[in-house]
Amino acid sequence: MLRIITHIERLLLVHDCVIVPGWGGFVLQTVSAVCNEKEHLFSPQRKEIVFNITLQHNDGLLSESYMQMYDVNYRKAQLMLEEDVADMKAALQEEKTLSLGVLGSFSLGQEGQVIFHPGESDAFSVGSYGLVSFNFPLLQPVLAEREEVALLTRKRKKDILYIPVSRKFLRVAAASAAAVALFLLISTPVKDVNQAAYTASFVPTEMVVKSAPEIKPVEEVVPEEKAVPEIKAVKAEKKVVAETPAPKVKKQEAAPKPVASKPNQKMYHIVIASFPTEDQADKYIAEVDRKDCKHVSKVVRDGKYRIYADKFDNREQAESYMATLRMNDKYKDAWLFISR
Repeated sequence: MLRIITHIERLLLVHDCVIVPGWGGFVLQTVSAVCNEKEHLFSPQRKEIVFNITLQHNDGLLSESYMQMYDVNYRKAQLMLEEDVADMKAALQEEKTLSLGVLGSFSLGQEGQVIFHPGESDAFSVGSYGLVSFNFPLLQPVLAEREEVALLTRKRKKDILYIPVSRKFLRVAAASAAAVALFLLISTPVKDVNQAAYTASFVPTEMVVKSAPEIKPVEEVVPEEKAVPEIKAVKAEKKVVAETPAPKVKKQEAAPKPVASKPNQKMYHIVIASFPTEDQADKYIAEVDRKDCKHVSKVVRDGKYRIYADKFDNREQAESYMATLRMNDKYKDAWLFISR
């Protein structure tokens, strides 16, 4: 039994887990460095031994160690290991306790369960070998500085003047500020606004000819010689106004109605393979026999590269082609992939 303890101790210096077939596994767990601020205690990183009874399969690690140390074959090393495990079980059943040196000890509970008590595992902490926990108290200047900071903090608290403000006053102030902001946002009406400056039209106002002013009847008695030329002048003015051609206004062309886009047509791909990377997909396509799959190509969906033998826009044609393709043993797992 002593030789199996030696082998476990030697292997734990290199490996974090050593499994004893039919007994259990010894596992080293890393515990990070700890700093206790209250006690000013610093503990280095170390490893603790944990026993897992569910790890009982033979991974060959102990058997190989027996082979190297005793210069025997694998079968002989396996028999020696089984003999040592049987001795350990017998000793635990007879004495109810079993000591494995620095690894720890085992005991049987009231209900017959195996209880592991870990031992000193400092020897297995190779990365922090020789490091121990130490106490590092605060220096006197640091303590004095902390006391000064504490005194200043107390003085500042005494000098602070607290003014109580009711919540009702804060709500009234907030409502008043909101009312002033709303009043400023509302625009006041402006009189005498030139509407022409804010009106858009298709024809400039300078091109529109104003209508001739109405001629009011003259009540005074005018001599015949003077009345005639005035009437002619009025008629001439009316003629000029009538002859002025009105500008033609082009009708606004109606904007073309948007044509409703047709939905993308469904495509039916006969997939024969799928890969996570493009390089694998291209390599597979290069090896496909073009006699069987003339239109072989790839389609990318959801980060996967699917290789299809052919694609159709008709489902019946796609299913018919897939049934024919499945007759070939190479493509018996071909399946239908629908995309837009």
